Amino acid sequence: MIRRLVLGLLIVVVLAISALAIYVSSRQNLHYDHASPAIAASTDSAVIARGHYIMRIAGPCSGCHGDMKQVDAMRAGTEIPLSGGFTFDIPPGKFHVPNITSDMETGIGRIPDSLIARALRYGIKHDGRPLLPFMEFQGMSDEDLTAVISYLRTQPPVAHPIPAHEPNLLGRVLLATVLSKPVGPESPPPAVSPHGATVENGKYLVESVSLCGSCHTQRDNAGTFTGTRFAGSTGFVDDFNPKRTWSPPNITRGGKLGQLTEDEFVARIHAGRVIDGSPMPWQNYRRMEDDDLRAIYQFLTSLPADTNDVGPPFVDAK
Repeated sequence: MIRRLVLGLLIVVVLAISALAIYVSSRQNLHYDHASPAIAASTDSAVIARGHYIMRIAGPCSGCHGDMKQVDAMRAGTEIPLSGGFTFDIPPGKFHVPNITSDMETGIGRIPDSLIARALRYGIKHDGRPLLPFMEFQGMSDEDLTAVISYLRTQPPVAHPIPAHEPNLLGRVLLATVLSKPVGPESPPPAVSPHGATVENGKYLVESVSLCGSCHTQRDNAGTFTGTRFAGSTGFVDDFNPKRTWSPPNITRGGKLGQLTEDEFVARIHAGRVIDGSPMPWQNYRRMEDDDLRAIYQFLTSLPADTNDVGPPFVDAK
């Protein structure tokens, strides 16, 4: 009787594992369809300049899409090619950032404007597969989506093939389950971007352009946010020094931000990187317009104070 029970349980386990394996395998290349935003690149110099501002100054795009062979130049302020190559080497596997120059074969040269806009807003690649939710630009306005694509179309092509993602077993399970659906905007994005030193503009910049919460909020190993937004995080592994982990600080009123006046905050951002190797894109943000920095300060200080203390800015393993 015991042998029969053990054998029966073993058969059930084998069948369950087989069913899970088939399920996971069948969901590795899901395809989705969504109407593309009516976005088309412009040749207007002011629109292109706005795209440059978003991608090279107010946004962190070059930190992932930039040529990783030129990291030192990027941190010194040089605008390096957006030819991709950065690898997220995380518990679910290795995920490679694409080339977004205008190269026809290895970049986005052949992808229509509307499908690039769809990818940024709805998380759907041009071939219909879901994008990994590493970019939180879903709330970007129609105006700024147009500006970004217009700027990208002006970038010289760089032939740089990027390998396919390399998910491990955990990654394949996540891609079949919690990461199987593309992520779109939580609410309808604005047609026109807010401007000026206002809370509205600060919220827009922080959540849809500069993406402050991406680093200043605790995540789990799958990349899901687990902590209070903007209350800091720990265990941020240095991609260029594996022995070092960073702790992006709490930037609510209950943390570092509460120690600064608005003028001091603006001056601090303009001062740029003071800790060598800091992963924050200081080379970008230090060039932001004063009104935008004031807007960010006003939005962040309008949020509830959180007293979370992440400790020292970095820790080196012994």
